[in-house]
Amino acid sequence: MNQKRPLLFLISALILGAFMCGCTTTDGPIVPTPINTPVPTMQEPWPVADPIIIKSENVPNYKTEIRASPMNNVLGLYVSLDIDAKGTGSNMASEGDNLFIVGFAYNYAAVPKDFTITSYKDVTSSGIPYKSMTDRIYPMNKKSYPLDVIGLKDGMQINPSEPYNYGAIIMLRDEM
Repeated sequence: MNQKRPLLFLISALILGAFMCGCTTTDGPIVPTPINTPVPTMQEPWPVADPIIIKSENVPNYKTEIRASPMNNVLGLYVSLDIDAKGTGSNMASEGDNLFIVGFAYNYAAVPKDFTITSYKDVTSSGIPYKSMTDRIYPMNKKSYPLDVIGLKDGMQINPSEPYNYGAIIMLRDEM
């Protein structure tokens, strides 16, 4: 029995020590640890977020619609422009109008924040991808113009998987 007494004393001391280690008191209130939550930064919107249609002042007021869709297996966009000359009636000569049409597209990340397009010269001097064509539209016609806008080999590319904008410029061929 004498041999068990030191062992019993040791076990009792360990149990008592375990209870005492878990019990501490403080004089003040418990202060929770602050948690830093990330705050999303507000990005300044791009000045132009809608498709752009620019008509020369000499072009009759055709009803126009524009849309774009990504190309398959190529970095580029199909920019399609629909021009409806049915509403022009007698305002258009019977020989129609010889149009010069430019479709363009650009990724927002590839241009400065204040980038805007106001003319054909802006498109050609900026280095953004574009495609141009000439066609004649007659009174009472409605036509679709598909423009394959693909980046230049040594120039800026258009990546449809990244945010982009697109547009078209409509001019009379005589204005070139």
